[in-house]
Amino acid sequence: MKQIISQHAPKWESDPDGIYSLAQGVVYWRPPPSMYRELAAAANSNLDDTNDGLSLGFGMDGAMSTDDGRLIHTYCPDEGYPPLLEALKIKLEKENGIVNPHVMVTSGANQAFVNCVLTLLDERDEMGNVSKCVVFKPYYFNHVMAIQMSRGGLNSDASLDDDGMNPNLIEGLLVGPTSKGVPDLTWLRSQLEQHRYPGGGNAIRMVALVNPGNPTGVSLPFDFLREIKELTKEFGVWLIMDNTYEHFDIMRKNSLPNVDNTNNARDYPCFDEEHVINIFSFSKGYSMAGLRVGYISLSSKSSNGSESKGRGTVAYEEMLKVQDTIAICTSRISQMAAVGALQAGRSWVHEQVETLNVGRQLILDAMSSMEEIIGGDGAMYVMGKLPDGQDDKVCKVLKLISRLLT
Repeated sequence: MKQIISQHAPKWESDPDGIYSLAQGVVYWRPPPSMYRELAAAANSNLDDTNDGLSLGFGMDGAMSTDDGRLIHTYCPDEGYPPLLEALKIKLEKENGIVNPHVMVTSGANQAFVNCVLTLLDERDEMGNVSKCVVFKPYYFNHVMAIQMSRGGLNSDASLDDDGMNPNLIEGLLVGPTSKGVPDLTWLRSQLEQHRYPGGGNAIRMVALVNPGNPTGVSLPFDFLREIKELTKEFGVWLIMDNTYEHFDIMRKNSLPNVDNTNNARDYPCFDEEHVINIFSFSKGYSMAGLRVGYISLSSKSSNGSESKGRGTVAYEEMLKVQDTIAICTSRISQMAAVGALQAGRSWVHEQVETLNVGRQLILDAMSSMEEIIGGDGAMYVMGKLPDGQDDKVCKVLKLISRLLT
């Protein structure tokens, strides 16, 4: 697929009437103007020879100080740029219901997930087994690749398939089924029971879920998310919630039940519990994919009382070691840009997302003759079942585009 994309790239890069690339999940809009203002302020402060200070800080209005801009070439703390961490904690409480968490800024949501894999999965656990992660098919391929690279020992009956590897044969991975993009929780419970150790603990260390879904385009409802949260809690395993598409819950399926959402119509509730790790990104809603800014939220709560550290705190402290080894820190200037983007607010993002409605409906209409359609109510994806015997490598997308343009 990558070879095909490269071969035809000039047709969508230089010819406005050429091929439309649907190969990657990127939005068409640019980041908010407030992001560019922060970048400009940081750059301009280095062209002003009258100020040689190196103090940190933002002004009372939230704008970056000249002194802070002078540090764009330097490291910042491993966990992130302090003004961004402060802004993210405010955002997480106001928009996601997560209070005073540990926050770590990463080079995109992909690095955030890798941090989780390297922190939580053992090469050999207390029973001598490779710790396992559960994903649900169709899965986000980078999640599987992260496990293949770091915890990807093969089962004894491993063999190659057409794509080079059968994910079901990766020792640190369990691939669960879905129905119309919804994970099978009955299967998950059976696996958690099967892998539970007699003395406590579980060979399954974490369950990963993307919502709204990539690549399914399915947005899971709050009641379902609460059920999988309670199930993972019951068995003492981590739940990794990848909320990269939090702004793309088109039908608002993830809404608190029996709550008047009039004043908070655009909020996206997340679970603030010790065993839940939430991942977020600036790549989609704020269109900052190339600047590589994501972040992780881990609970600071402790179920054992204030005298002992909670699971989230312990994991955060261990994850800082991973962060320092891989990236040290996310680019300071990218984090400054993220501060600027947040100034635009969630409402700005939703104004952009709403412009996708017309195109989404056209695509759904064009695919209506297919036997089965999955998604279209979350993220920016939709899946259609090809006729039996149809090679899925045949470029049916061209026919779809033709219908959209006529």
